[in-house]
Amino acid sequence: MRATSMRRLLGGAAALMLIGTMLLSAAGSALAADTRLLYVGPDPGFSAGQGTMTFTGVSSGGSSLSSVYVKNVDNQNLTHVVLTFAQSQGSVSIQGTILGPNASSCSAAAGLITCDFGNLKAKATRSFSLILDAAAAGTVAIHGTVVFNESNNPNGGNQQINAVDGDLTVEATTCNALATFLPPGIAKTLAPSDGTACATDTQRSSLIVPANATGSLVTIDDSGAISGCAAGFSCFGKEVNAAVNNGANVSPYLTWKITYAASLLQSINPRQVGFQHGATVIPSGKKGACGATFTKDCIVGYTVDPVTGAVTFEIRSKTNSVMKGLH
Repeated sequence: MRATSMRRLLGGAAALMLIGTMLLSAAGSALAADTRLLYVGPDPGFSAGQGTMTFTGVSSGGSSLSSVYVKNVDNQNLTHVVLTFAQSQGSVSIQGTILGPNASSCSAAAGLITCDFGNLKAKATRSFSLILDAAAAGTVAIHGTVVFNESNNPNGGNQQINAVDGDLTVEATTCNALATFLPPGIAKTLAPSDGTACATDTQRSSLIVPANATGSLVTIDDSGAISGCAAGFSCFGKEVNAAVNNGANVSPYLTWKITYAASLLQSINPRQVGFQHGATVIPSGKKGACGATFTKDCIVGYTVDPVTGAVTFEIRSKTNSVMKGLH
């Protein structure tokens, strides 16, 4: 009887231990999925998209920007708040340079981006932005992790580990179009290209963005059919539509370079070529030439390829818009 009673007692204890383990696991799982304490997502209002990431448009070979917003939405202090992202994410790599108001809390080491915000008081917020370099077209899953502890949980710190995920869609760069985020402090010539196939394109366009264009989203597309030619002029070639995000400083100017194949210009004299930038007509010849000081949209000049006869025009403008060739 004693042996039987002992077996029953041990069996009951084992069952209680199993139930306790299940309850602990369930509680731990629920806490790990608990999003009431800390918001991490793409919304500067700290509401929508909990646990997700969004990205600016990008084409292969360019960069995308993802801004991450963090808020302690609970009434207690949270401790040891840390976000991590592997720098290598498939065909995408995250730059070691972090942007945003709280970028100083982030660092890159050993292939890992770590943003350590330490203790967050109730309702405290943080934000930072990642720059992601996209090597190839396709959809790439980007993954990060956020870890934090509670400060007034009677059962202890109750560490929570949650995911921060998103899908970055990378479009193919073509002869006519590209999109990228251009980090601040970098002057760059953006020229759509998909390799040797572009050699047969009758019009090629590029945009030079100045170094003080502080964090710019840039797109350029010269595939559009011309519409709305200025009165008294004839248009030729394709519209070039360039966009630099609102608020970016493009001082002193944007530089456009548009190359027309000899077959496209045909009998048009390059000296007679002007441009329409938005609603503004940039006249041809000396009247439209840029002076020593840039004051308005102007033509710097043109060069002729001695072999192919293609003509490249260089134009300066204060703003982005649609550019069209006129004669």
